[in-house]
Amino acid sequence: MPNEVNIYTPRHMAAVVRQAPPVHTFFLDTFFTDIRTFPTEAVDIDLVKGDRRMAPFVHPRLGGQVMEAEGYETRTYKPPLVNPADITTADKLLTRLPGEELYSDLTPADRAAALLVQEYNRLNDYATRREEWMAVQAIVTGRIPVKGPGIDDLIDFRLENKVTLTGTARWGQSGAKPLDNLDSWVDQVQESGFSNCDMAIMGKEAMRLFLADTEVQKRLDNRRLVLGEINPRTLPSGVRCYGEITDPNLTLYTYTERYLDTWTDPQKPTHRRMVPDNAVVLISSAANFVRAYGLCTYLDDETGQWVTAQTPRLLRSYIEHRPDRRMMELQARPLPIPTKVDSW
Repeated sequence: MPNEVNIYTPRHMAAVVRQAPPVHTFFLDTFFTDIRTFPTEAVDIDLVKGDRRMAPFVHPRLGGQVMEAEGYETRTYKPPLVNPADITTADKLLTRLPGEELYSDLTPADRAAALLVQEYNRLNDYATRREEWMAVQAIVTGRIPVKGPGIDDLIDFRLENKVTLTGTARWGQSGAKPLDNLDSWVDQVQESGFSNCDMAIMGKEAMRLFLADTEVQKRLDNRRLVLGEINPRTLPSGVRCYGEITDPNLTLYTYTERYLDTWTDPQKPTHRRMVPDNAVVLISSAANFVRAYGLCTYLDDETGQWVTAQTPRLLRSYIEHRPDRRMMELQARPLPIPTKVDSW
């Protein structure tokens, strides 16, 4: 049956229902808080890693003992281009927008202005979700795969603090010791990354196996000594806090944010969790990693000159003909850089 409107029957628009998933940025907002824009396409980071030497004992008549200063390593990263775009054609401007009254005074120009805001918000959501995915990849795997039309690259931060449990040592198996694992991993980060972890972010399956472990339940059931408390609660940004354990001293979280994987199998896109089901991340809540943005450039049609912008987001709009359409694209060159490698 066609969607017919009886002009003699009073009508009322109750609400406009837009069903769109929120964009959560827990990793960006928690760990990549040092935001910097650069006037170049590539970004250089000098890494200086100290050690635990102690000052020597010296006889007063022998003078000071020279101790070599730490060296440093310069690493160069090129933030990849994130470039979603949209097209506005005349037919979009001649029909009623969602929420617009049936008899409206809006002109096509008015609708174009409203569409511009909506389209920018949509493109910005796409870019922000990609940034969050990059931040999670940098922490969970220590690498960011950059794959898309015409590009296949890998940004490797050379993370060495990675452990893979095998055989019966896997959580849920007969030889599993989750609490011992967490304790040794916290020590490992303190030794090699000089950082005290106070957060454990687990995938959904890892958290289920951890809470089901007999030793974990026995520790948490001790009535005389508070060794931890499980009190699940949902927090903003797609995070669920399960509580605290005191040996080692960690707050337990899961992250429920998902993304649509359109490149593994383009014919059957799949929703995947940002943090894999079997992953565990131990990290400090005081991490202050760099969120870098490289230079954005484009060729201006009117002047014929290249335009550059040192900004996290560059919104560009231009016109093409045959057929007439307005193109709008968002440019960003984001790169979350965990500057203190092995500190998680």
